[in-house]
Amino acid sequence: MRWLGIALLIAVGVAVFAARTVKLPRSAEPSVSEATPLVLVATPKPPAGRGEQATAQPTARATAQPAAAARPTTVPTRATVAAATSRPLGNATPGVVGGSGTVVGAATPGASTSGVTPTIVATVATPGQTPTATQNPMGVINVAPATRGVRGEVALTFDAGADRGYAEDILDLLQTEHVVASFGITGVWARANPDLVRRMAADGHFIFNHTLDHRSFTGVSDRLGGLSAVRRRAELDDADAIIAPLLGHTTRPWYRLPYGDDDAQVTADVAPDGYSHKLSWTVDSLGWRGVPSADILARCLKLAAPGAVYVFHVGRASQDVIALPQLIHGLRDAGLGFQRADQG
Repeated sequence: MRWLGIALLIAVGVAVFAARTVKLPRSAEPSVSEATPLVLVATPKPPAGRGEQATAQPTARATAQPAAAARPTTVPTRATVAAATSRPLGNATPGVVGGSGTVVGAATPGASTSGVTPTIVATVATPGQTPTATQNPMGVINVAPATRGVRGEVALTFDAGADRGYAEDILDLLQTEHVVASFGITGVWARANPDLVRRMAADGHFIFNHTLDHRSFTGVSDRLGGLSAVRRRAELDDADAIIAPLLGHTTRPWYRLPYGDDDAQVTADVAPDGYSHKLSWTVDSLGWRGVPSADILARCLKLAAPGAVYVFHVGRASQDVIALPQLIHGLRDAGLGFQRADQG
């Protein structure tokens, strides 16, 4: 019995030892309560190329970067500068080319004008000229063409043979603009408007003979059969007899043919009476046709050139007077001056 008891004790001891040996690996595994904290603290691998740890605080990275609101969102243009200063910069329209060639940028929609920095506005300079720059108090640099030199002169001539028309308005404008011009007047018109003839002379304008009653010398334009040599001379002589007393001197040797109608005999026919300077033109405004003033202006500026002789009319049927102010300014902007037709 003694040995049986010893054997049982040994058997129980072996069983206990075996059981403990099988459970040892399981003791190395964490329990659920132990594993959960490990899952919570696990973090992704830091992105390549960045030295901060995955556990770095996100606020640290955010404060290290400049705030998005501090970055500029628009580039100021001339238009935004003008808006900020509450005054126009020149007379050009934003986004278009103005009378000076200045190209003006349009304002960006919704752009703020606060904190505007100086901006350069480029302009188109005349070939061969060096742009000059001026800076205003706001720091806007306007690059403008250098002052143009005078390229030459043109002659503005006005025919007066119908009604009184806009002659007085034309004289007023020429006086205001300090422009000398030339007037071809008929004897009939001079007889009806002696005060205007005297004023033309007093204002320093050149007056020349435009015949007595504007009859075509050849008959091409008025279809009245033309005039003989004797009648041609009479047209000029009779007109001079009316005009000369108003001027204090004869109109010889200058004359202009009605309608510009000419032929090979005109020069020889009138020369014996002292009319040797026939005055024609190089640019016809076409105002006598009733052409709109805008078309008159465009045509006359397009054909502008040193030495050009323009022909206009003072009668109310013509819109020459409407186009005249802008034409004078446009010719001056092109570097052209004005002279009398007898000075060319």
